[in-house]
Amino acid sequence: MALIVASLFLPYQPQFELDTSLPENSQVDSSLVNIQAMANDQQQQRALSNNISQESLVAPAPEQGVPPAISRSATRSPSAFNRASSTTNTATLDDLVSSDIFMENLTANATTSHTPTSKTMLKPRKNGSVERFFSPSSNIPTDRIASPIQHEHDSGSRIASPIQQQQQDPTANLLKNVNKSLLVHSLLNNTSQTSLEGPNNHIVTPKSRAGNRPTSAATSLVNRTKQGSASSGSSGSSAPPSIKRITPHLTASAAKQRPLLAKQPSNLKYSELADISSSETSSQHNESDPDDLTTAPDEEYVSDLEMDDAKQDYKVPKFGGYSNKSKLKKYALLRSSQELFSRLPWSIVPSIKGNGAMKNAINTAVLENIIPHRHVKWVGTVGIPTDEIPENILANISDSLKDKYDSYPVLTDDVTFKAAYKNYCKQILWPTLHYQIPDNPNSKAFEDHSWKFYRNLNQRFADAIVKIYKKGDTIWIHDYHLMLVPQMVRDVLPFAKIGFTLHVSFPSSEVFRCLAQREKILEGLTGADFVGFQTREYARHFLQTSNRLLMADVVHDEELKYNGRVVSVRFTPVGIDAFDLQSQLKDGSVMQWRQLIRERWQGKKLIVCRDQFDRIRGIHKKLLAYEKFLVENPEYVEKSTLIQICIGSSKDVELERQIMIVVDRINSLSTNISISQPVVFLHQDLDFSQYLALSSEADLFVVSSLREGMNLTCHEFIVCSEDKNAPLLLSEFTGSASLLNDGAIIINPWDTKNFSQAILKGLEMPFDKRRPQWKKLMKDIINNDSTNWIKTSLQDIHISWQFNQEGSKIFKLNTKTLMEDYQSSKKRMFVFNIAEPPSSRMISILNDMTSKGNIVYIMNSFPKPILQNLYSRVQNIGLIAENGAYVSLNGVWYNIVDQVDWRNDVAKILEDKVERLPGSYYKINESMIKFHTENAEDQDRVASVIGDAITHINTVFDHRGIHAYVYKNVVSVQQVGLSLSAAQFLFRFYNSASDPLDTSSGQITNIQTPSQQNPSDQEQQPPASPTVSMNHIDFACVSGSSSPVLEPLFKLVNDEASEGQVKAGHAIVYGDATSTYAKEHVNGLNELFTIISRIIED
Repeated sequence: MALIVASLFLPYQPQFELDTSLPENSQVDSSLVNIQAMANDQQQQRALSNNISQESLVAPAPEQGVPPAISRSATRSPSAFNRASSTTNTATLDDLVSSDIFMENLTANATTSHTPTSKTMLKPRKNGSVERFFSPSSNIPTDRIASPIQHEHDSGSRIASPIQQQQQDPTANLLKNVNKSLLVHSLLNNTSQTSLEGPNNHIVTPKSRAGNRPTSAATSLVNRTKQGSASSGSSGSSAPPSIKRITPHLTASAAKQRPLLAKQPSNLKYSELADISSSETSSQHNESDPDDLTTAPDEEYVSDLEMDDAKQDYKVPKFGGYSNKSKLKKYALLRSSQELFSRLPWSIVPSIKGNGAMKNAINTAVLENIIPHRHVKWVGTVGIPTDEIPENILANISDSLKDKYDSYPVLTDDVTFKAAYKNYCKQILWPTLHYQIPDNPNSKAFEDHSWKFYRNLNQRFADAIVKIYKKGDTIWIHDYHLMLVPQMVRDVLPFAKIGFTLHVSFPSSEVFRCLAQREKILEGLTGADFVGFQTREYARHFLQTSNRLLMADVVHDEELKYNGRVVSVRFTPVGIDAFDLQSQLKDGSVMQWRQLIRERWQGKKLIVCRDQFDRIRGIHKKLLAYEKFLVENPEYVEKSTLIQICIGSSKDVELERQIMIVVDRINSLSTNISISQPVVFLHQDLDFSQYLALSSEADLFVVSSLREGMNLTCHEFIVCSEDKNAPLLLSEFTGSASLLNDGAIIINPWDTKNFSQAILKGLEMPFDKRRPQWKKLMKDIINNDSTNWIKTSLQDIHISWQFNQEGSKIFKLNTKTLMEDYQSSKKRMFVFNIAEPPSSRMISILNDMTSKGNIVYIMNSFPKPILQNLYSRVQNIGLIAENGAYVSLNGVWYNIVDQVDWRNDVAKILEDKVERLPGSYYKINESMIKFHTENAEDQDRVASVIGDAITHINTVFDHRGIHAYVYKNVVSVQQVGLSLSAAQFLFRFYNSASDPLDTSSGQITNIQTPSQQNPSDQEQQPPASPTVSMNHIDFACVSGSSSPVLEPLFKLVNDEASEGQVKAGHAIVYGDATSTYAKEHVNGLNELFTIISRIIED
């Protein structure tokens, strides 16, 4: 048996490597492929935080011949970073600087993704300020957005500035509040210093051609100049020369449209300004979403969404291209990326993409034998564009992934992946799930194109799962990228064990209903036996949404009954491995960084924050609260520093502008920003050891997300704060808040006043109060770690599957067995659930049954008077009115229901629905209310109105035990469990010592005729049965169509039979039913009564 784990990205991916020391490899066309310098410690990096980087994962390099586990303990020591010397032409820098360019390039060194991922894992791209960020001896420059200059750490002692001391900065007056290192770094777009001077080995990744205009062969032969031959030999650098790139130039017509380019110095003649411009262009092109494998599927309708991919400026050489024909021939061999990838060596390495928390948890569980007798098969995409890779190479990669890593790749064209992931998942589905409804009228993402590709991608996943599935395997599908897969697999494998886990939030029905494909997505999820969420709130939203949109019935807030299936809906939060993290905190590099931090901010209160740079993280609201805190507590301007670490570059210029304005205002509160800097804004991630050290030294940690699944960064902070026990300020809108609310300071990011007061409370909380709060948090972290998540989820999947297996095994009624059981029994009871009026044949058969001493009861939703009139021609018939609210014993009615005072309140709710839906109406019975829509004028709105009514009633009256459900398009509102209580009462009564037909006992009052006495006047409470009859019911049969009313009775009969309370128990369902407690099946009511008539005649 195997555990098949399906997620968007595999934990492993192919990596093509280019040795630039070889002459034939030094002239690679960067317009055809992406080239990244390979760090020496690349494969020892790790995803910094599983919540921020829920789509990040890094593991140690795999041992030869052994599929590596995704280790969570791989850390990086503070190592020196290669820095390219800068020889900027200062005469032209002022011309390059503008507010727009600065805002755009200021964050160009960070990862670019709207998704939570960290590009720094594969390619260490460090802000020039990070290293000296920790230096105690560095003077803090006046800096509105960045921390002090980065230093290179060599053996923990040497600190060197990356900026040449003799270099002048002509923009100092213009941007004097900006860190000079960051300024040069951002303006030059030098996001990869090692791309110019660095190791010989480089990573080559295919560029997708989807949605891009083709580049002619003639325009791809302009050589990008080889920089700095002299510089490579100076300043002690051992790095080899940089790669020569062949950059496409503009056509003649395009050049006419850009006349200013002709005035610039030639790119061919190695001018420094040309180097800057060319580097800028290349960096902008390569600065892409690390999960963005392809561009838009259709240039015509997605170009407005991908302007940065479609619009690139190329520099035209003033004097033409190469004159050496032999070089032209050699370069022409590299024009085709397929030719390049056909000869480049490749290897399988751990992937940084995907859900890091999930992958780490599963691999840890495998290593620790938490998943016994299983091996894990991974299903996902390979994480890179595949259109440009030759088919034979792809086949070899696929075979290697399958044979050595149990990873089964889903190979899809770049167009499909781009449209499904980048367009539908990231621009429609992800924002909606986080309460950010996309409403840009100019966006074409809402057209049907992206949905079709999303469905196509899900179908390919389903096909891959079905192909490798074997009987007994467990299929576990993950996250919002694959919400259609469960039902697609179920269609082919009806008895497979399928689970689905959503790792992000699930919105209320009011938000989710905005999706055009809402029903299809929900139906896709109901194909699973188990659907898991991170919090109770998200699970409840899913149940309510399914109840409202699909009219599925919800049972006990943890089961969903839809289309003949029962779907278990539970919540289990994903966690971290606290003990593994504690061992990493003892690493020498972490201790060294902690010492540097203590020296650097001695006497300061450090407030640490780490967020993805987007609107839902609440960064702007956090800064507003901090500003208010400093205004109201000015002594903390000099005593505190908020360090905001942001991951990912923002494409939201307005958000960036808002944040920078607040940062400026806060830093202006300091009398001397070179000494006291209230806000340090790092727009890049740190090494993991630096991140752990900073979290360990924090005096306060703040999470201000406006909506988020689980924020595991704060979980890691709690473990890191074992020494200081620093408080945690946690937004109530994160999934972690429901788990950590006992020990954390819960905040509302929109409430600026209370938010600022919470900051003061956290900073001034004494240790004797912090310690017990931290213990509560730590206990919650340990009790809800990754191991608990794995165990609980797999157990829930198995239990849910078992339940559906029991319910789905519906066998045809064995007439011979039923007859033998009937004839061998002495005291027999039948309960028929019949909704329609009885036919004359039915009346006749019922009379035959009662005349032969059988106990026969008819149950339906009719009121007592109607039910009596319908069956008045049947002697000694028992009646159960209003679905179990009232039971008639020999003409005397007994109450099962105990509260009916809620009816007027429900009627007011339904009155509103009747007004909204002309033609509908409702009826109030003694114990229930029915809402009918069969005569509604607008049948298209019936489903929506019914869903609203059910959701409203169940939400308001749930605590009173009142439940609304829909059956055959009629909404019934009634007390919960009446049918089951009525059946249990009958079993107790007929198993008692008293003969139910003996009226002399005085326990039963006969009704002579319905007209002589009012049945309501004769209602009594169920009689007590203190003694036990010597003649028990030994044959029990319950029959009817599957419904929420009858299913509890089916289960009761099965339980009574299995426990030996009855000799023979038969639960018979008729009609269409694919999941029920009934174990026997007939085609219809007529067939059922035909069989009954044969039995009683013999």
